[in-house]
Amino acid sequence: MPRVRLRHLTASDRDAFVALRVVSRAHLEPWEPIPPSGLDLYAGEAFDRELETTDTETQQRWLIVRDDGTPLGRIAMNAIERGPFQNARIGYWIGSPHAGRGYMTEAIAACLRLAFGPMGLHRVCANTMPANAASRRVLERNGFVKEGFSERYLQIRGVWEDHERWAITRERWAP
Repeated sequence: MPRVRLRHLTASDRDAFVALRVVSRAHLEPWEPIPPSGLDLYAGEAFDRELETTDTETQQRWLIVRDDGTPLGRIAMNAIERGPFQNARIGYWIGSPHAGRGYMTEAIAACLRLAFGPMGLHRVCANTMPANAASRRVLERNGFVKEGFSERYLQIRGVWEDHERWAITRERWAP
């Protein structure tokens, strides 16, 4: 029985979402880029941006909720490309009170069911910093394979950080 489900964000999620981000700041900051716009990722304006892009042609964002309705984190498919590529890039975070309990592994599995089911995608990619062992584990548990390494791929907290490139295709996916 799944312990988590995914649903699109709604305006009524704002307070709980922002509160979870604030309490998780120390847990999340080492892995998150600072947006060029200077947007505070731990304030209401960041939630507003999430809400605006929760369900578009190129982005899908879902709140990860526990079976009792408690918000746990967020998972997103970005850079959705159609045509012959049928590809998306996945991004995710889990709130610090819920980390290490397997929720994100379940959330990524649910996301892949959407990706390879109703969304009709062929490939889902993820990028993670080599030091982020927890992120690498959830990808491995969901059948992603490491495809490569990108030197100084993304600026995190003002430093160009290396990232590993991971992916899974519909053929490799085992629901």
